[in-house]
Amino acid sequence: MLSRTASHLYWMARYVERAENTARMLDVAGHNALLPTARTNEERDWAAPLLITGRHDAYKAEGREINAADVTAYMALDPENPASIHACLYAARENARAVRSTITSEMWEVVNTTWLGLREFDSKVLKFRGSSAFLAWVKERSHLFRGVTFGTMLHDEAFRFNRLGTYVERADNLVRILDVDFNGLVQRTADEATGDYYQWTALLRSVSALEAYRKVYRHQIVPDRIAQLLLLDRHLPRSLMYCVAEVYQALQSVLGSADAAPLRSVMGLYARLDNAVMDDLMTADRTLQLQPLLARVSDVAAQIDATLFAPRLAGTPAPAGLLRGAA
Repeated sequence: MLSRTASHLYWMARYVERAENTARMLDVAGHNALLPTARTNEERDWAAPLLITGRHDAYKAEGREINAADVTAYMALDPENPASIHACLYAARENARAVRSTITSEMWEVVNTTWLGLREFDSKVLKFRGSSAFLAWVKERSHLFRGVTFGTMLHDEAFRFNRLGTYVERADNLVRILDVDFNGLVQRTADEATGDYYQWTALLRSVSALEAYRKVYRHQIVPDRIAQLLLLDRHLPRSLMYCVAEVYQALQSVLGSADAAPLRSVMGLYARLDNAVMDDLMTADRTLQLQPLLARVSDVAAQIDATLFAPRLAGTPAPAGLLRGAA
């Protein structure tokens, strides 16, 4: 397969996943705003999506206030914000359009109609109708895209690049969420503890893990168990361990050689998780040491980009996308 085609497939999947993840973050911030402690926590709760996506400094530099309406508009529909849902769905469509002959007609229809449907929403609509319906729509469209991809695409090399993009993005997003939300909750002072139960469940809900947690650990919410489930569980589709295993399988399928740099990177990350116990990943105050894991995930993504995809020629439009945090 041409590396440019592979790049489009990979980034198409990453951008669809990223749009869904952003919708999840905004949904959780909205739920947290309804808690009894919302009045004192509003700025902190709405800063979380900006911090997770790396847009906090850029947002503040524009002189914007951190509140529900402004952050939602910026992260949902602002075309100038490269991390917004609008920007992600546009990029996903452009990548899909570049490989229409490779993906199925059903996949193209989902991506294209999602982009066209996005035009029905603007800041006035969100303000009048509320953001919940819009965020649910974004998540449903992402689910539909993955289902159609799995159900209509040949499970060949092209399919593997699509899966690769999905799970690299999901792993990156999970570590960022835990770094901001999990560690932030652990560090809360005692006088804010009344709302913690609901915020822990909101964190689990943001990665579709609340029902899985209750099935494994029942109803008692324990931070260490949340970390165990989201980082090391082998069966939860959004755990870091599961995502890394999927990335490894996709890479092994398209590369074959265990000597390839991306495979070495992902094997190192998998070994780190496979041999870990929670005490290894936590500090004395029970916060998670996530920066080393984030660096490893970023290294895997960088190795994939450098090894599998052709460099873009100067002056040509970016066909795929940028690693998170790039200029």
